Amino acid sequence: MRIALLVSAGLLPASVVHADTIKVCVDVQVKSWTDESAPDSTVPVDPNAPAPTPDDPFRLDPARYLTRLAEYQVTHEVGYAAVSAECAQRLTLELYPLEVGWTVFGRFSGNDREEKVDRVQVDEFGALAERLVTALLRDEPIADTITRQNVLRDDSEARLRSIEGRGHVVLAFGTEARLGELPTAQGAASAVEDERRLLTPLSLQLGYRGKFQAWGIDAFGRAMLGTQETAPRRNPEGGHADFLAGGALGLHFLRYLNAAGMTSLYLGGGASFELDWFTIIQPDGDRDDDERDRLMSGGLNVDLLVGYEFMRASSLHFFVQAEAHLPIYRVDSDTDAGGIEAWLPGGLLQLGILF
Repeated sequence: MRIALLVSAGLLPASVVHADTIKVCVDVQVKSWTDESAPDSTVPVDPNAPAPTPDDPFRLDPARYLTRLAEYQVTHEVGYAAVSAECAQRLTLELYPLEVGWTVFGRFSGNDREEKVDRVQVDEFGALAERLVTALLRDEPIADTITRQNVLRDDSEARLRSIEGRGHVVLAFGTEARLGELPTAQGAASAVEDERRLLTPLSLQLGYRGKFQAWGIDAFGRAMLGTQETAPRRNPEGGHADFLAGGALGLHFLRYLNAAGMTSLYLGGGASFELDWFTIIQPDGDRDDDERDRLMSGGLNVDLLVGYEFMRASSLHFFVQAEAHLPIYRVDSDTDAGGIEAWLPGGLLQLGILF
């Protein structure tokens, strides 16, 4: 702090502050993709060709131009100065010509870091010098040096290959288990009371599973069918609730623990949107032909899952999967015969086939 005040007051030369400045030589070389030591026999020499004329004074030398831009950037990095001789470190840039532009490699001897830009044109040399010098001297990836003012064409025109996945049709059967407090008949002479019950509907799932190396995605539709129903004669006062049927649309993401194996355990998670239908037994005096009212409820579930695939080398293979369903809603619906107000978390165990 004291030195900075003396410099600002003009009492101490700035050279004292920069006594530890690292001197860097900048070397830009134009290279070739071919063997430079071998004679070029593909280009014939015409003995009658006119003698070469002096270079156009306005012709751009890419190596000289990039050298000067790089020296400017080096000097503006704190703690560094570009020099032509007696340097402590060296920054080397290599230009390999393409049909249009160059591929550029850069290396700094101070940390042996090397960076590359696949394609750059001469009008981008200013941004290129800024990006390469910053990345090399600060020992960081060139991708981290991008700003709104130094974007290169290579940043937005890179042709990226994508992993092609393998898609499968999924058919699965299983049993759900749901636990919650539902209006329950207590006998012919008693009124219904909320009672904790376990529902076990059957499940049928049809969907698509895409596999992308170690990752996968499931998009599916699911139908559920209730398996428990109380006879109206056991609840003459009405109000008993049963699960009738349901449906869900979901999306799950999977992570295979042994992507290349004949068998693999996988973990996953996602969400599903579900609609459920319940029945409420009508009071004895109000019963019509079917003796029950129907009500509907639904919402979004957060799903967690674990599964195991086997026979994976075959085009037809199988899986076993267990899921946990955590609704972020409560079933809250009623009719003249009664109503339901309950949170019904649950799980699913199913066996499926992929083809």
